Amino acid sequence: MRSILFLPLDKIERVPKALASNADKVIFDLEDGLAKDKKDFGRENFIQFSKSNFDNQPEKFLLRINGLDSNDYQDDIKMLKSCPNLPYSIAIPKIEDAKECKSFLNDLGVNILVLPQIETPKGIANIEFWSVEGINFSGIGFGSADFTAMTGGDMGGDSLAYSRGKIVNASALYNTIALDGVWLDFRDAEGCFNETKLIKSMGFKGKFAIHPDQIEPIHRAYYPTEEELIWAKGVLKASETSGTGAFNFEGKMVDAPVLARAKSIIEREV
Repeated sequence: MRSILFLPLDKIERVPKALASNADKVIFDLEDGLAKDKKDFGRENFIQFSKSNFDNQPEKFLLRINGLDSNDYQDDIKMLKSCPNLPYSIAIPKIEDAKECKSFLNDLGVNILVLPQIETPKGIANIEFWSVEGINFSGIGFGSADFTAMTGGDMGGDSLAYSRGKIVNASALYNTIALDGVWLDFRDAEGCFNETKLIKSMGFKGKFAIHPDQIEPIHRAYYPTEEELIWAKGVLKASETSGTGAFNFEGKMVDAPVLARAKSIIEREV
């Protein structure tokens, strides 16, 4: 799940364009991407689209609902319960404790995949102490824009390094993937590419996008470099004659974790 493209639910006619962008997933937005006076219209659009079983590809779509403490949350639950089909996963904004994910699942009455978005200082502070029994994650997202609005920091790599590291560590701890927040300047493809390269190096497996033009630079950043491919292919070839256990490749030790990294690089080439 390298790329997840936001699509406000008042723009349902843009589904074909979103799919044509080659985004790995499309996430319908009922929260920040939708004005208050358009939320009911967005819910009706979602219900109608769900009747097609999401164009017969429900695995392609997610939905971001409104936060549990918002005035719109109960309307979102009512809408979901009225849908004949549900999407791949539900993203829940401003999560600060796994208990909130469990509350949502209890309210919905269906054990669907959830994608908590961590967007507050409390969420970052608490994330390594979650009790996750009974929760199936599709990923854990970082809401960098909301987070920096609360902390007063900027959205540069140095400013966000600590919080991003916490997201990556927790995602590994809970056996899911880390997903980074959006690059806000959709006209700056090179900036999007460079930030994606940075978060990829930290361990993020994907990034949210706000415009179809961001999908290509995100995917390009995740594609292995020629240097990475040469190294990975060399490691795998050497492993064929190394027997079991660690072995030497170009003067460096290769053990099971290094071999797994080489395999993951080759998988990204496909």
